Amino acid sequence: MADLQDKYIVFGAKTKCSMGLRESQLVLPQDHGIFIRGKAQIHVKDKEAFTNIIPFGGCKSAANPDTAMKMAQKGIALPPLSFAGTFCMPAVPALCAGTCTPVITAAEWDDGNEFTDIDDEKALLGRCTLTCAYGGVIEITDAGQS
Repeated sequence: MADLQDKYIVFGAKTKCSMGLRESQLVLPQDHGIFIRGKAQIHVKDKEAFTNIIPFGGCKSAANPDTAMKMAQKGIALPPLSFAGTFCMPAVPALCAGTCTPVITAAEWDDGNEFTDIDDEKALLGRCTLTCAYGGVIEITDAGQS
């Protein structure tokens, strides 16, 4: 059985964000016509927030305007800009977590499989990552094939 890093990713794969409060999953509104174990395979351009990436509950990044607003309402000073995204510690997410609204500016997930095409795009693998504009790194934790 292949390690997660080398597995192809399909509809329902589990994901996590380093700034998020909970795990989430990848979805496709329309399949690409390629399936693994009856589940639609995903490629590197399937990276849109709310369309492909379901939000991660709350967001611990002070760079997220909603988190910054909640911190200000509670009288917690915003960190210097160079520390934005690392201020809120996982031990206090209920105190400062804002609403997770991923902002993906990258053209695609990093490190896709260039040897496997899905609609002329690289296949998404378990090793691929995506970065949110608020500093969170989105990783795949389960390929979704089971």
